[in-house]
Amino acid sequence: MIKRLFLFSYLIICSVCIAMELADSGNTVWIASIRGTINPASGSYFRSAIQKAEKDNAQALIIELDTPGGLLSSVRDMAQAVATAKVPVIVYVTPAGSSATSAGALLMLASHIAAMAPGTNIGAAHPVGPQGEEIKGAAGEKATSDTAAFARGLAEISGRNRYVAEEIVSKSKSFTAEEALKQSLIELVVSSRDELIAKLDGRQAKTTSGTVVIKTINASIKTAEMTLGQKLLHYLANPNIAAILMTLGILLIYVELSNPGITIAGILGGISLLVAFMSFQLLPIKVTGLILLVLGVVLLLAEPFVVSHGVFAVGGILAFILGLLWVVDPSETVLRISPAVLISATLSLGVLVAAIGIAASRMRMLTRKTLEKIGGSTAAGLSGYEAIVKNIESDGHSGKISVRGELWDFVSDIPVNVGDKVRIDSVSGFKAVVSKRQ
Repeated sequence: MIKRLFLFSYLIICSVCIAMELADSGNTVWIASIRGTINPASGSYFRSAIQKAEKDNAQALIIELDTPGGLLSSVRDMAQAVATAKVPVIVYVTPAGSSATSAGALLMLASHIAAMAPGTNIGAAHPVGPQGEEIKGAAGEKATSDTAAFARGLAEISGRNRYVAEEIVSKSKSFTAEEALKQSLIELVVSSRDELIAKLDGRQAKTTSGTVVIKTINASIKTAEMTLGQKLLHYLANPNIAAILMTLGILLIYVELSNPGITIAGILGGISLLVAFMSFQLLPIKVTGLILLVLGVVLLLAEPFVVSHGVFAVGGILAFILGLLWVVDPSETVLRISPAVLISATLSLGVLVAAIGIAASRMRMLTRKTLEKIGGSTAAGLSGYEAIVKNIESDGHSGKISVRGELWDFVSDIPVNVGDKVRIDSVSGFKAVVSKRQ
């Protein structure tokens, strides 16, 4: 009887625990945060946050957003993730002063429910050139038309104003939170996360699971964090970081090649270049710009080994800077390398190459003066050096001489004596051919 009571009690406890777990998993709201550019790393984080919310059978996933824009390819992937999500995805621009610009505006259009805090803005999704200028000609028309169609399609799916959505791209329009609400670009203007969660209760969202009624009363909050790898990639997916790392890598390797033996400079330079190339892989790049970058690196690193009188260095710096200017594809992202970074890279490379060139010139001048002083003509050979006869063979025409602190065998056309000063005319095999100095 006692065993039966114990078993019955155990089953009741297990049932209650399971019921509580199920109730808790169905009444949760997940929070994710994207601050900074939209790139493959933030896209990966976005998809993993959706998967966590789905696995938890959550009521909704709220993405707190503040972005200047990013990659069109990444926001397309994120829009597809929203379209196939089983939980409502709410994108919330917060806090005041934040924005959903360019690719961020497109992500807002893709969301099931879009919300903004007062003092935030949305818009300006027009494709621009590498320095923020308008893209002229057929390339500009193609990029604008494609992005505008993408914005219209997202607005149609989410039931938002397709005409205003198109103008965000074609006319680069921007709107405050209140203006976006009036233009039917968003559904809510709320001051805080708590207010948003409260106002989401009872709202409907169309997901792949059908029309879902969101229930957020007494919902527990769970947070999706970026992994260490995602954080690192998110930080590196910036053309300015890539440009700085590549410049630093070239500077360190150039120093190593110009002063062999430092070792640590070469190692750190190689690591910087590899990380820079990895960073560029996270960005949409143009082949022409990449070729110019590689050409610039090759010419700069070849300078210490080729007597080009600075031509390789100047050409390398020019190719490198032009490569940085054109490497990012403006039709895919508003991200670009800052003029400050370009100027800093130019000055850094120019100053280093000039400094090492001046130092090398001084070294050659000192070497020449030293050789002239001791009577030699070259640093590596013996021709032109003055030597002293140390001992003589019985023939009087050969023996050993002392030159530069070294003992060498010699031969002479005329007889010489120990202590005579001779001049080395040439080297035959391992013997110095000398003539008696007058």
